Amino acid sequence: MCLEAAWQRGLCLAPISAAQVAAGGLQDARLLVVPGGFSQYKKTALGESGAEAIRAFVERGGLYLGFCGGAGLALTVPDGLGLAPLGRASGAQRLPGLSGPVMVRLAGGSQKHALWQGQDNPARWLVWWPGQFSEPQDTAVRVLARYEGPTSELCFFDLPLQQTSPEDLPALEREYGLSLDPAPLWGQPAVIEAGLGQGRLLLSYVHLDTPGDRAGGAALERLWDAWLGQEARTRAPAPPEAPSPRLTGLAASCGELWEHGRALGLWRPRHSAMPLWSRGARGLEFWELRRLTEAAAAWCADESLAVELEAALEPLLTNGEKVLMAQAARLAGQEPEPEAAGIEAAWFPRPRRVGGDWAGALEKLAHELLAALNQLPPD
Repeated sequence: MCLEAAWQRGLCLAPISAAQVAAGGLQDARLLVVPGGFSQYKKTALGESGAEAIRAFVERGGLYLGFCGGAGLALTVPDGLGLAPLGRASGAQRLPGLSGPVMVRLAGGSQKHALWQGQDNPARWLVWWPGQFSEPQDTAVRVLARYEGPTSELCFFDLPLQQTSPEDLPALEREYGLSLDPAPLWGQPAVIEAGLGQGRLLLSYVHLDTPGDRAGGAALERLWDAWLGQEARTRAPAPPEAPSPRLTGLAASCGELWEHGRALGLWRPRHSAMPLWSRGARGLEFWELRRLTEAAAAWCADESLAVELEAALEPLLTNGEKVLMAQAARLAGQEPEPEAAGIEAAWFPRPRRVGGDWAGALEKLAHELLAALNQLPPD
């Protein structure tokens, strides 16, 4: 997602793994972009050596740009690296489950920042299940943007906020076990900036790195130009001229699995980069499977690799429809088939984690995709 957004704008960005960071891969870098995803997973993968490598990179003058989980990784919290003296909001201020376009306004004194040059105020940017920053108490932290209010398409889990009748809210809140009032979010920090040594961090719970988002992409481009200059522009890399037929077929099969879930009513289209799924459905995981196999089909041309990925994905394609039907049954208030429920429990242990064949297949996909992208010739 982050790579696509950068390449669409002609911004020079190459992938790097946590292991490569720990091994000194940031030595010649000027900017580290840390995309979304669970910050705890990133911290665990980095280990102590990776965490120290990132701190040293910023302290000597490097730039850290973190989105959502990448922003959370920089905070002073148990699953963070303590790069910025700031924590997360909690209690009544915490509003999980938001996704879609939201209005974000300029914070006082930030009008000359590259983030806001030529930008509408308030801006209509995208969030995908963000955490929330606590209110900064340290003068080293500067708030660049604050949440202003909802748009008609902003959703709380699977509920469009502005299309939900106030009369229905009490019953829905009992069903969801959560407050559905977004009021505590408005005015909270959405984007912050902090210094560390000679370097700088810009942390955003707004996903400016969403492919196809015009407003977010323009802001991303402005930051790039201000920090790195025009020399950090590039042409989008070209995929192999002869894609693997087997990988193309594998991606098509995963696409069919996604469409089966849609037919069951588990999810529906929304933004091209991120659909909307029913609360309780494992939409993010099935969407990740589809997107990673599509990327593998586009960038990996090795037929021997296709054989390995077919073997890794075979359990998912064999049992995927059963698991989707188990989720649909549970959401309809019915008991799923015992066999399907057992597979689902192995793939998706609670809370929202992955395991078993699912975790192994996705790890293999991500590893091979990273390897293929790292072999692309430099611009």
